[in-house]
Amino acid sequence: MPTMLWLSLLAPLLAKPAKTISLEPIGTYASGVYNAGAAEIVAHDPSHQRVFVVNANAATVDVLSIAVPTAPVKIATIDVKLYGAVANSVAVHGGVVAVAVENTVRTSPGQVVFFNVDLSFAAAVTVGAVPDMVTFTPNGRFVVVANEGEPSADYSIDPEGSISVIDLSGGLAGLNQSKVRTAGFTSFTPADLDPRIRIFGPGASVAQDMEPEYVAVSHDSQTAWVTLQENNAVATVDLTTAQVTNLTALGSKDHSAVSSKTESFTFEAASLPAIGTTLAGQTLKLGGFSGLHFEGIDATTGRYKFITHTDRGPNAEPTGIRRPFLLPDFSPEVVRFELDRDSGQLSITQRIALQRAPGLPLSGRPNTSLSANATQAYNDEVPVNLLGQVLPLDPLGADLEGIVVDPTNGTFWMVDEYRPAIFHFAADGVLINRYVPMGTATAAGQPAGTYGIEALPAVLAQRRQNRGFEAIAWDNGKLYAFVQSPIRNPSTLSNGALNGMKNVRIVEFNPTTLATRQFIYIMDNANLGAGANTRPDKIGDATSLGGGEFLVIERDDDSAPDDAPATIEKKIYRFNLNAATDITNFTGTVNATGKTVDQLTAAELVTNGIQPIFKMLHVDLNTAGYNRVQKVEGLAMVDRTTLAVINDNDFGVSGIVIQADGSFTLAPGYVPEPEVLGLISVRLNGLDASDTDGKINIRQWPVKGLYMPDAIASYRVKGETYLVTANEGDAREYGAFVEPVRVGSSAVKLDPVAFPQAAVLKNSANLGRLNITSKLGRNPATGNYQELYV
Repeated sequence: MPTMLWLSLLAPLLAKPAKTISLEPIGTYASGVYNAGAAEIVAHDPSHQRVFVVNANAATVDVLSIAVPTAPVKIATIDVKLYGAVANSVAVHGGVVAVAVENTVRTSPGQVVFFNVDLSFAAAVTVGAVPDMVTFTPNGRFVVVANEGEPSADYSIDPEGSISVIDLSGGLAGLNQSKVRTAGFTSFTPADLDPRIRIFGPGASVAQDMEPEYVAVSHDSQTAWVTLQENNAVATVDLTTAQVTNLTALGSKDHSAVSSKTESFTFEAASLPAIGTTLAGQTLKLGGFSGLHFEGIDATTGRYKFITHTDRGPNAEPTGIRRPFLLPDFSPEVVRFELDRDSGQLSITQRIALQRAPGLPLSGRPNTSLSANATQAYNDEVPVNLLGQVLPLDPLGADLEGIVVDPTNGTFWMVDEYRPAIFHFAADGVLINRYVPMGTATAAGQPAGTYGIEALPAVLAQRRQNRGFEAIAWDNGKLYAFVQSPIRNPSTLSNGALNGMKNVRIVEFNPTTLATRQFIYIMDNANLGAGANTRPDKIGDATSLGGGEFLVIERDDDSAPDDAPATIEKKIYRFNLNAATDITNFTGTVNATGKTVDQLTAAELVTNGIQPIFKMLHVDLNTAGYNRVQKVEGLAMVDRTTLAVINDNDFGVSGIVIQADGSFTLAPGYVPEPEVLGLISVRLNGLDASDTDGKINIRQWPVKGLYMPDAIASYRVKGETYLVTANEGDAREYGAFVEPVRVGSSAVKLDPVAFPQAAVLKNSANLGRLNITSKLGRNPATGNYQELYV
């Protein structure tokens, strides 16, 4: 379609604030050639309403008349076989037609052939090898040609790339070879260049390796910008002197990068309702939010609607195995609230007390008391009141830590830290079912069913105390429950050993069949410094993105401003279960390692045929601005570019000193946190890296993409010139030199430090099918790839 016709069609649409542009063809010409290059480059002559089309299949330039725009018709053909092998480009200005013609010996100099308005031959001049693009300057004085200079297939001949500047100021009648000047690269050496400019052809000099592709010209006809595709750069050419004055490296795009920013909203203390009074008459307020679910935006008010819930209720730090409960009869509850984003106001709209049966409140007290051994499987802490008196156990008591709404019926699914357990509640808060690890009742010496339906793997009962399930997500009819920290497997492991472990279990639970699968997720759990700094050894919450994709929070207990940013780790990772191994049948120690799956390193897992979940950083909450809270325990997806998080503030009583009369005071230095909702705007640089996983899967990968521009254009706004490039990212592939290689190839050895989950990356569903350049990112000493460039 001629350029001016497209513009006349677009102009009225561009004047409107529309998000999309509609294009409608008003005329079509068909070459009759299928599956060949019969219409590649198009140039429009507005003075004669003609369109010139490069027909590589026939080695011609076809001339169409669009005098009647709705009925383009072919009126003539320019046969370029008289001048060379094939036409690579065509341009027209003031009725003069210029055609770039490749030599029959491709590595030899080509020609630019000029034709008059009546299509008769006017002149021809010699330019560089493989003239790839020709264009006129706006004033018509110069014709600029990008001479690509591609090598022969065996790379025995590699002509220099260059830019030809043809002076037409004397008209076609005065055109001869003396009017052709060459802007080349012979004055450049590798030492002169930005190291990001790629010079990598076998034995090639800078001039040989440069392959000019496409030209854009400034409005004043003084400057040209030429793309150097394979070199991943743009050359600036002074047209009056015919010299390359600058080479600009385009660098790469980091496909693992995410930019994010948080908008925070605080629950005002005065707006939170009271939840009860202690033995000493001290009133406590609602808080302890430990999960998050997004319900949508109200169509009338525009308010964002969320669901959260409390955990077991206000409690203090334990003494040994004894845990003080400030409100022993507190009933955990589901809390609905709304955000007015314009005003920043948060308002609670509904509170649903959870019940074991209609009219019978559920408590947050522990379930079992097997011994004084806090590390014993199935065992809980001993609940006491503020006078130190032992409280009765609640076999169904819940320390709830995550919530999803069943999309099929509106009921609630929640997980807790005690057993761990999966709870199913009706929409009114009445318990439907509770699912716990097998062997729970027997271990406690109680009748079957005392603690719920025993459907979960027994090994989960070896959770670290109060670190059972912390997060839950729903995907495609199944629930995914996340253990908060590494489990005590083997059961002899000390808390000190657990502190340094990284493997946590994710349990897939089918609520219809009660079938389960388990997977290993490896946390960072980095040691970020001594002193008060805590390790990020806990899962905070999780949510599903749909289609088998999940987000999960890894967190520590540190917060700004008391802790330095470098010691804070609160991160959201993205992952799927592709290629991850179901570890259900890996009981006891694995092969000759003497370790369980919970103890193995990433390398040991892979060596023993166990693929852990592959994760990629999605959002660093610390740098995104959500780092002034300790416990990030709620995560929900608002939309594809917006996430929501919320903190557990422990009801403002996590740091208290209990007095002999049952009252409490705040510990020195302890300042209770408010409840803070964060909305995180996320911008991604992801890509779909596999063509065999059967789905669109745009996500972050540890890959850098080279721009490698082909076409280029320039425009001006308010005195500033802007360049736009079409980045083809093409590779060099010749008989004697093939640049690309697949990540999954045996030839690609991934550095174990840069890529600790190398085996997972090399899977075809991940990066295995992705072609990378073999000429970048490789450590010459080891031969290992430390970076991957596509």
